[in-house]
Amino acid sequence: MLGDGHTGEIHESRIFWKEGNIKKLLNIIASGIIFFICTYYIIHSFQWSVVIPLLTHADWKWLPCTVTATILCFWLFRTMRWFVLLKASDIHIDFYHLYMVCSMSVAFALLTPFQSGEALKVELLKKTGSLERIPGYGIFMTERILDLMVVLLIALSGIIFGASKLLDKKVIFTVVALMIICFAFFFVIIRHIPPANVVGRFFQPLNQCVRSGKIMATVVILTIGGWLFIVLGWYASLRSISISVNLLDAAAMTAITTLIGIFSFIPLSLGINEVSISSFLVYFKQDIPVAQAGALIIRGYSVITLIMGFVMFIIWKLVLRRKMDFDYN
Repeated sequence: MLGDGHTGEIHESRIFWKEGNIKKLLNIIASGIIFFICTYYIIHSFQWSVVIPLLTHADWKWLPCTVTATILCFWLFRTMRWFVLLKASDIHIDFYHLYMVCSMSVAFALLTPFQSGEALKVELLKKTGSLERIPGYGIFMTERILDLMVVLLIALSGIIFGASKLLDKKVIFTVVALMIICFAFFFVIIRHIPPANVVGRFFQPLNQCVRSGKIMATVVILTIGGWLFIVLGWYASLRSISISVNLLDAAAMTAITTLIGIFSFIPLSLGINEVSISSFLVYFKQDIPVAQAGALIIRGYSVITLIMGFVMFIIWKLVLRRKMDFDYN
């Protein structure tokens, strides 16, 4: 009997493993198809003879400074949010160390599907003995939910007050109402999860946010502030090649493009971002070659983010090695 039960468990686990692999394979295939379609479109539809001269005439003296400043500020706000959530869970980590780890993970997350690579910060802090996995991933999940809420809020605000010329406002407000109901229902469920079990421990950071108005207000403000710096970075990038869009339109484009890129499961959102941004800019009454140049200048924003993340990684390794040498001596 015991042997039969054990065999049944193995059989069930194999079925579950196969189903998981099939889902992963389907996601990879779907993402690959989207990537190749978008790449084909970019190669054959972009007016390169016009786009390249537009890019070469960008304000390259002003652009790197502006982009670098917005990226550093975005990392700072995310680190402050991470610091607040850790402190609320009675976990205390040096802010400078936290900033380096957070910066690297946010930058390298661009290379991973669904930007899941940001979870690297949990593993790095676990490696240095600063954080355990369960509270770490619980806080990371809280950050993900906050990001989703704020990006959706920015997208909807931009659409309602800026880019809604051809959209039915009744539909927009209906979507907003449904989102509010869904989030409220989710938070009610979170509040009633017993804190003693593993699920309760995992959602404890989010539960603390829901129960504490001060913590919730702080992390929401920091999340909004961080994403607004990304909007400003995209806005400055477009202005560098004389593309004039208002901030609300830029906010809607940034938020919706980010969501499309994340849910496409394509690393760096290659192809999908270029198509999405150029389509938005055409919708904003920009000429097609100008819109295509705008999409590529935003791609440069991602490249600069990766370069800065790599530089931060080198600095972090040097600081960590120096600290280990100091402790050894």
